[in-house]
Amino acid sequence: MKNIFIAGLLCAGLMVFAGCGAKHHTITKTDGSSVVSVGAPQFDKDSNTYTFENVDGQQTTIKREDVEQIEENKK
Repeated sequence: MKNIFIAGLLCAGLMVFAGCGAKHHTITKTDGSSVVSVGAPQFDKDSNTYTFENVDGQQTTIKREDVEQIEENKK
């Protein structure tokens, strides 16, 4: 039982450190709103869209014409 608890703590700790290592980007949209991505947004030339994971873990896609600026967050 003790080994399972320790293994669970180690896994949780690794997930926390993995999340902290990703660079976040702020995407400002043309309507004035903004959203934060985990990692750099990926641009798809065929569909002319940016795809990224938001801080809630959801995959999000935004059209290029709706993006005003993408800026890497500094720590």
